Amino acid sequence: MSSPDSGGVVTPFAPEPDLTTVLEMQQAILAGFMEIQEKKAAGRPIVWCSVLTPKEILYAMDVAAVYTELIGGYASIFGLSAQYCQAAEELGLSRDVCAVHRCAVGVACGEERDPFFDLAFAPPDLVVGSNFPCAGESKSFLYVAEKYGCPTYVIDAPINTWGKEIPDYAVDYYAEQFHGLIRFLEAHGYSLDWQKLKEQVAFSKAMNSVLEEIEHLKRSVPLPIKAYDTVIAMTAPLALPKERRTLDIFERLRDELQDRVERKIGVVPDERLRLLWVGIPPLCDFTLLNYTERYGAVVVKNMLEYLTGFTLDPALMDPERPLQAMARAQLASPANPVVQGAIDYFVRAALECKVDGVISVVKRSCAMIPGMQRLTKEAIWRAAGIPSIVFDLDGIDQREYDARATQTHLDAFVETLLAAKKGA
Repeated sequence: MSSPDSGGVVTPFAPEPDLTTVLEMQQAILAGFMEIQEKKAAGRPIVWCSVLTPKEILYAMDVAAVYTELIGGYASIFGLSAQYCQAAEELGLSRDVCAVHRCAVGVACGEERDPFFDLAFAPPDLVVGSNFPCAGESKSFLYVAEKYGCPTYVIDAPINTWGKEIPDYAVDYYAEQFHGLIRFLEAHGYSLDWQKLKEQVAFSKAMNSVLEEIEHLKRSVPLPIKAYDTVIAMTAPLALPKERRTLDIFERLRDELQDRVERKIGVVPDERLRLLWVGIPPLCDFTLLNYTERYGAVVVKNMLEYLTGFTLDPALMDPERPLQAMARAQLASPANPVVQGAIDYFVRAALECKVDGVISVVKRSCAMIPGMQRLTKEAIWRAAGIPSIVFDLDGIDQREYDARATQTHLDAFVETLLAAKKGA
């Protein structure tokens, strides 16, 4: 995969998508990075914010945004994480801070940028922070705000301590946070057409209905979509630029998967094991997600789907009450702490996807996910007797990634599962 118009930046760490529609999504995501310079040149205020900031608001207001997780994630995918993490650390960020955020801060605040990021990044005029899904989201934004002297607004998400039934007062509080974001953007040159916002929420409702169909097809045996394709496809609802984020592209992905399911076309010729990946997969070496396929073992679900590609409940998306609808749907998502929502999500995924084993990788620089991994392992074992392997893997910062050691862990685990299955 090479970055478009980037002076030849090429990464050996990510495979090409297998599905035609997913390849189209990936190209659109990368092309979307390039549009920020045009918007900057047109005098639009550039907003630095989280990729989880409600797209409905941003698109309804036609906001020109640079997304911290996309910048940080693609820095790792392009094999540049070591230099950008180092740059952030020289600015004062601890090596214990999330490596995605360190990459993003290194891109935004460092002295030098790779040619791709010279095009994909524009100095921000406004900064929007958030504590969803973790506190690191709000803290890392402060470096960017200070570097460029930007006005800042922070969205405060209530932690879900209630379960599936979110109380109205929590929804109202979060909706008011979104209203505050709108007022902040309006104060700095943007304007909101409430009818456009309702239309965006209606679109999200329709899109998430299609995503539910896609999610159902992904559970099929044999697995019809590679793990890397799933990462791109499930990130696309958040990462696609506005003009390319159409219902058509998701419907075509659904139809492409439906065709494979009907013709029983799988990721591998002889599917022998189905694996669930808990923890951040290695962005600096995406080929690892496909590594176990040599054994006939496929990764049917991975944690990037949980963090960025979770499907919002279409039933909660009421276009006539757009702020409340967005607030309730996001608060109810499994990415909102506390950890019980994540545990329930992975237990359900293990059962629905007919998983044989769980790969659980601990990202040292994450302050949230490692705390729930042992609990998730035990919950999946109690619910279904499915074994797990837990080992350290920070696959964002290349300086901390050991491909050989990781492959050894996976070899041993998969061979043990196959031996147990043969002897059963």
